[in-house]
Amino acid sequence: MRTIDCRDMPVPKPVVLTKTTLDELPKDSVITVIVNCDMSEDNILTYAQNKGYFVKREQKRAGIFITISKKFSCDIDEHHKKEKQIENRAIIITSDCIGRGLHGDSLMQEFLDSILFQKTLPSKLIFLNKGVKLTCAKTENNSIKTLKKVEDKGVDILVSLTSLEELDMHKQHQIGTQISMYELVETMINYETSTI
Repeated sequence: MRTIDCRDMPVPKPVVLTKTTLDELPKDSVITVIVNCDMSEDNILTYAQNKGYFVKREQKRAGIFITISKKFSCDIDEHHKKEKQIENRAIIITSDCIGRGLHGDSLMQEFLDSILFQKTLPSKLIFLNKGVKLTCAKTENNSIKTLKKVEDKGVDILVSLTSLEELDMHKQHQIGTQISMYELVETMINYETSTI
């Protein structure tokens, strides 16, 4: 069994480290993650629940000890099974990568994955310009898998029809509802928006 000490690490590093470690280990592995932050605890428990792992949580003087086993089904307290809160917010995604560096696509995937671990979710994710490419990838691609999980949690996935047509990708569209510019403007007026 491997122990990961994530005490005093900034969010979302503990859950990212947990995910990376579990991905590297065989299917019958067990790890213990130590945290001392409520948000890190919730993020790790939510991740384990989404993956279907068995989880045991213990509060000790040294911190919160979360034991995760890959070979059992998930068993999380009712407190952590409750539905995510949905906020009256829309996030507008205008590109298929973040920044101009070599790892922009990886950063975008990490951003989408991190949405799943938040206590409060946005009401809508809106994709336009080159951002619509994330909704047109092959079904087995990570962006599609993540967006399906986000959608299952009650977040509306909206995709600009104009952008799909401009990029000649409307036939490759895989997930979300296609919207017109009128619907986009209506959403931007009625919701708090953030653009990435």
